[in-house]
Amino acid sequence: KQPSTMALAWHHHHHHHDESHPRNWLHSIYPSHHHQGKHRRRVLPSLALICALNGELARHDGLGRKVFYLHYSEVAFLAQYEAPFVALWAALLYYHCSTWRNNYGRVRDELDRSPWPSAVAASMRPFRGSLLRFFVVHPVTKNSSNQWNPPPFKNAVHVLLVGGYAFLLALHVVPFFTPLHCAPEGSSLVGKFGALLNVASPSSSSSSSLCCRYNYAMRDFEAHQMNRNYCSGRVRVAFAGSWSTGKTYLIGALLGRNYSTAQSAPAPTTDKFVCVVAGAPYSDPVRSDDYERRRHCEIMEHVNDVVRSGCGGRAMANVLDVADENEEFGDFVFFDMPGWQTEYGSDCVYRTFFRQLIEKVDFTYVVWDVNHGKIEDQFAEFFQNKARGTNYELIYNRYTRDSSDMSFLNQQYAKMSTGQEILSEMYTARVHENNTHLATHFQDDVYRLRSKRKSVNQTVHDNRKKMMKENLILHRDKISGIDSLRRLKICDRLIEEDLNLHVEPRGYRWQWLGLEL
Repeated sequence: KQPSTMALAWHHHHHHHDESHPRNWLHSIYPSHHHQGKHRRRVLPSLALICALNGELARHDGLGRKVFYLHYSEVAFLAQYEAPFVALWAALLYYHCSTWRNNYGRVRDELDRSPWPSAVAASMRPFRGSLLRFFVVHPVTKNSSNQWNPPPFKNAVHVLLVGGYAFLLALHVVPFFTPLHCAPEGSSLVGKFGALLNVASPSSSSSSSLCCRYNYAMRDFEAHQMNRNYCSGRVRVAFAGSWSTGKTYLIGALLGRNYSTAQSAPAPTTDKFVCVVAGAPYSDPVRSDDYERRRHCEIMEHVNDVVRSGCGGRAMANVLDVADENEEFGDFVFFDMPGWQTEYGSDCVYRTFFRQLIEKVDFTYVVWDVNHGKIEDQFAEFFQNKARGTNYELIYNRYTRDSSDMSFLNQQYAKMSTGQEILSEMYTARVHENNTHLATHFQDDVYRLRSKRKSVNQTVHDNRKKMMKENLILHRDKISGIDSLRRLKICDRLIEEDLNLHVEPRGYRWQWLGLEL
């Protein structure tokens, strides 16, 4: 039927002159003759899709924010009730996927009537061969001219929700896979793939993988992250004490010979902080291109960074990296420190470097002898918060039975401890004077000191694991981020298995696939 004059006037007044109406906004962009052509067929479905998505997303915005917040900041609660949430995500995924499939099936049946193209509703013809056909549903209403209205884009919401719930389920599956950059090369297909993409380090090992997974879980807490060389690196042992107590001589006795730059004289000799890396193919200062040896001494530069920040930009210049051919201590790095002197207490650079290096090494031998036995108060403060036997040990150097003075040693040791522990001669590490009469005793003492390297090695690695475990427990409930569930589960596996000193590390049957199952 022809529209009445009143109807035409109403249409003209409410649509043609109302620029806020979407159809008239479209008129302002495309002239009316374009609406009869291909521009209208292309633009109208796209605009309708955008409008439909805006409306539907506004309706689901509140729920979406809650789900996002749950996975982003309330991951501990999510992990506690993970099974119900996974079941809910799976049920919703199935519902929206089935709804989308049924809706698209009706649209496809309508569009696939190829023998009778005229049978296809006119409003659906623009969608033949277009990707937009996946987002519409079959029209169910007609206009006043008895023509089908344009198909609504209600299937677009189901597509988005299917992708959203699939993403949520993926967040619950990914935690069972080792991060690509943490998989040791050669131990799994994931590690080989990571090496192919230069993501996993070719030198990755199980211990460096442990450190990498720890850093991944602690990603938002940079102050507690660890260098991979630290987790899997050599045991770092420092020799400290007063001046001329025989620190350099003891290091030479352990290595079998003095390292290349060692000095011997009756006066205070070692005036540098020397990093000695054993197991090298040469015995000389570390060469500039020998990065394998240099990386074991990088702690010296880290300490100097702290010194610069706390001492007005000044740094310790007296540092040296030395390589040695000794193979017995190939998994150790020795630090020969200058003897502490009173004037160092008022020097910001020396005082800070001493403190920071003692804090950052794994174990410290405090070398003491009765001739230079006074331990300065400021030096003793470096050890007051440390445990003897776990963080440091005293060595009674140049010991002789006739001149032993345990009371004097205990008097000095009281400055370093709480004063409640008494050292006994039997349970104190002793090294006899290396002279003609005591040469045999000296060799036996050095042999016992060498044999302790295994216990020191084990103690150090246990301490590293304890510290990592304590950090994970402390920060577990503060983990956040879109991948927080994965980090939390890796954190729990590290706490319960890999970093548990009293439980054998669990073997994963599907580790060759990169699965932690």
